[in-house]
Amino acid sequence: MDVAREMRDQRETAEEMFRRDDLRTQLRDRLVRTAHMSGDNVTEEEIELAIEQFFESVHSYQDPQLSMKSILAHCWVRRGRLTLAVVALTTVLGGLWFMFS
Repeated sequence: MDVAREMRDQRETAEEMFRRDDLRTQLRDRLVRTAHMSGDNVTEEEIELAIEQFFESVHSYQDPQLSMKSILAHCWVRRGRLTLAVVALTTVLGGLWFMFS
């Protein structure tokens, strides 16, 4: 079974590589057509560099810049914990208020 699993994994890897090569050639053809239609003088090397840069950054993640929207989004995600903290703080402060008043 291990041999069969390994063969399947290698076949899937090879199929993925072939799909990537096909995607790369299709993307190159589209870019060349678009460049010719727009009248840009683009060389094959520039197109290859653009495709390479695209594939290097296609699955990368960057944290968003800190802003009011991102802070509100973090608060929304953690709304359960924040609500629990507010309720606990209110209970403690209310208890202290009744004890000392």
